[in-house]
Amino acid sequence: MNLTGGWHWHWRAWRSQKRWAPTSAQIEAWLMAQTMPRKQLVLIGASAGWMLPTSWLAQFDAIYAWDIDPLAAPLFRWRHERELKRQGTALHLHTGDGLAQLHDAVHAMPEAFFWFDNVLGQLRFTHETLDAVDRRLRKLRHTLKPVAWGSVHDRMSGPAVQGIALPVAHQSTAGLAMEAPEGQAWLQQIGAISPWLDHLTEQVLPQGTPVQYTAWPFKPGYAHWLEMGWCPATPP
Repeated sequence: MNLTGGWHWHWRAWRSQKRWAPTSAQIEAWLMAQTMPRKQLVLIGASAGWMLPTSWLAQFDAIYAWDIDPLAAPLFRWRHERELKRQGTALHLHTGDGLAQLHDAVHAMPEAFFWFDNVLGQLRFTHETLDAVDRRLRKLRHTLKPVAWGSVHDRMSGPAVQGIALPVAHQSTAGLAMEAPEGQAWLQQIGAISPWLDHLTEQVLPQGTPVQYTAWPFKPGYAHWLEMGWCPATPP
């Protein structure tokens, strides 16, 4: 069963909106403060945009979104389309594997901003070996060099102390190891109880990219460490 799509996922997300609201607010504050290009948005793993702020989406002239879940497009429209139309943002939703379309999309829309919405942390579940995940991420970074791009993704997830207050967002740089004192201190703030699952996303963004850490109280007694960051296009 795919826990990031289908009725199971959307029902959980709808019911969890109150619990997830503080996390969504931290994501919104970070996105709205960034200075990424806002002409075209290519959104990979859009789902229904449960934790994406409509206010940020509406700043783009056009949005091109992909998700493999056939329920994603109609639910995304239900959540965001009315305000996007009011703001004049054109919406193009596709059902399919956005990662498979990435090479063509980069060449077709070189001025777009590419955003991976909580999808890259799931690669460890679709590849047989850890080396295969690393190779996939290296190839992805190479493909994206000509464009501005960013990602929000799981770094780790696991059991956590119930009832702990959501920590304030933490600013850091990409490439921080979980074992580093800073990583351990962040996990303690979340209330992590060992063992936690490593989503193999330590090297998603180029080393030194400014990032924000946000705790996500996914369900009672279980939390995620989210990392988000973006980088500009690399000149040829």
